[in-house]
Order: sequence, then C-alpha cells, then structure tokens
Amino acid sequence: MKMTLSFKVDPQLKDALLKLADKENRTLSNYVVTALMKHLENHDIDWRKETPKK
Repeated sequence: MKMTLSFKVDPQLKDALLKLADKENRTLSNYVVTALMKHLENHDIDWRKETPKK
C-alpha cells in the first residue's frame, strides 16, 4: 500500500522541479518519486526488498 510523504521545500526548488516534470510530461509527484527511485538505484539500494516500517 502506498503511503503519503510530505515535506517543505523552497519555492525556487519547487519551480525547478515543476519545470523538469513538465518537460517529461509527468506530475510533480511522479517526477519526485521517479527521481528518488533512481537515486536509490544509483546507491545500489533495492528498495523493493526493504521491509516497510509502520
């Protein structure tokens, strides 16, 4: 089951992320999730095997 994660960022960071998301025809949420998954892969972390904490 997917969970909600919220955090605060500077307006300039949000605007930059929105521009990148728009270039890839993604929502901001989808862009950030994809970027986080790529970051984990770059660090050889298989997040699919991690046990979720409640």
